[in-house]
Amino acid sequence: MTHTYRWPALCALLLAEAMNLFDSTVMPIAAPAVRTSLSLSDTALQWLTNGYTLPFGLLLIAGGRLGDVLGRRRVFVIGMTVFVLCSVLCAWAPNVAVLLTARAVQGASAAMIIPQTFGLIRAMFAGDEVAKALGTIGPVMALSALCGPVVGGLLTEAFGWQSVFLLNIPLGLVVLALVPLIREDRAAGRPRLGGLLRGKVFPASLAGSLLFFAVMNGLVFVLVLFLQLREGRTPAGAALTLLPWSFGLAIGSWITGSVLVPRFGPRVMRAGLVLVLTGLAGIAVSFSAVPLLVTGIGLGMFTVPFFGNALAVAAPEETGWASGLLNAVQQLGATVGVALLSGVFFRFGTTAAVLTSMVLIVAVLALTVVMIRGTAGSAAVRPGRSAA
Repeated sequence: MTHTYRWPALCALLLAEAMNLFDSTVMPIAAPAVRTSLSLSDTALQWLTNGYTLPFGLLLIAGGRLGDVLGRRRVFVIGMTVFVLCSVLCAWAPNVAVLLTARAVQGASAAMIIPQTFGLIRAMFAGDEVAKALGTIGPVMALSALCGPVVGGLLTEAFGWQSVFLLNIPLGLVVLALVPLIREDRAAGRPRLGGLLRGKVFPASLAGSLLFFAVMNGLVFVLVLFLQLREGRTPAGAALTLLPWSFGLAIGSWITGSVLVPRFGPRVMRAGLVLVLTGLAGIAVSFSAVPLLVTGIGLGMFTVPFFGNALAVAAPEETGWASGLLNAVQQLGATVGVALLSGVFFRFGTTAAVLTSMVLIVAVLALTVVMIRGTAGSAAVRPGRSAA
């Protein structure tokens, strides 16, 4: 059964997702200013980012289970409230100890927010609208990934590094104002933690998530390094150069969610991966706008049906922890991808990093044989029968 205020409620969920990604990507840009202001050591400088992403990644599964048990909207509200309060504390931190502590708690609160998204969408949407709702996540994430470094640089230069955190306050208040429009949702029974892992679809999806997001995040990092270290671009200039990538991701996500998945189901994932391979081959030959656009479209075509397909085998009481585990593996994949592909880049160059990415994408394509087998013909996530 669909929810009357589902689309405005979805806006609140998307804004919360965007805020998390913004906070994950903005600190490398603002970090030099923070270092000068608070006299940070090299180690403390690294923990400005890691102090947020580490608790976020480690606590995603726990955050998902809390939503299953206590109610996903309730946990979402608690997480967003703490997130906003920590943003205030970060902006007015008098020293590095307070700043790093607030960043860690902020990451933990994000781990309470993000796993609730998929369960709340399943509770408010039904039928083909599930795929359309999930299809909006890709464009929002692409726009956030692009705007994070650019907006962060502009705010830091104009108003100081504190403004990066202060931006979260009005955005968070908007989310909290829209929360009454979100339908409460919780698991009807106790989550069966081992059920999904005994099947084939979900474990294969976890492996596919690890490899795919290693490429998606690691290669962006490598391309940014190439543009800044080899081409001499500024951070904002590098972000603008990668605009076709983000634009393609937005196009691919929207078309896939609204048109392709309702007609062809999860098989669209394979077409998306083939497009990614085509785009990567083009990048290896010539780093230009067209292959970046093609790669982005392919990434969007894979991402939308991937999450729907992986969670389609989850019972309503399993949605929270399953979503948390998928997100945790996604974070792990991003970390592994950055380490692996940047290592290849520094040792062998950009082309070698792109070719390594192609090998990983071929492995994901092989995994779709198992990922899709158990849910073939399913166009999207099955509507949950969660107890509101």
